[in-house]
Amino acid sequence: MGDGSGADIARVTFPISGDLASLRAKVRAFLVRAEFDEVTEKNFVLALSEAANNVLDHSGGTGTLTMRHLEGRVVAEIHDDAGLLIDPHAGMKQPPVGSRRGYGIWLMRTLCDSVEILHDPGGSTVRLTMLLPH
Repeated sequence: MGDGSGADIARVTFPISGDLASLRAKVRAFLVRAEFDEVTEKNFVLALSEAANNVLDHSGGTGTLTMRHLEGRVVAEIHDDAGLLIDPHAGMKQPPVGSRRGYGIWLMRTLCDSVEILHDPGGSTVRLTMLLPH
């Protein structure tokens, strides 16, 4: 699933498994080329980790992470086949104080420049975008 807005400078796809530490290491290695500052990189890695964790917790544990380095931005698409995430507005508001759930997508929206939630018969995709430094 591409966002249709430019040619890939680089592209990788990883399966999502219970080894989130390994996934984060692969993400950081991919982001080297993007030349994010330390805070931006950490924010993006955290957001991706939250999205991958949601796949493990809510969709039977199977999914993929596709990362694309495009002109001016990095786009990550976290896809699961279960398709349970259907609300494109999920995470728009901070969860109530004391809530035990609902922080993941809200955190992604807080950390990334853009978050889209897409749903089709093939499943659900969370698309996270981080703009590159000027």
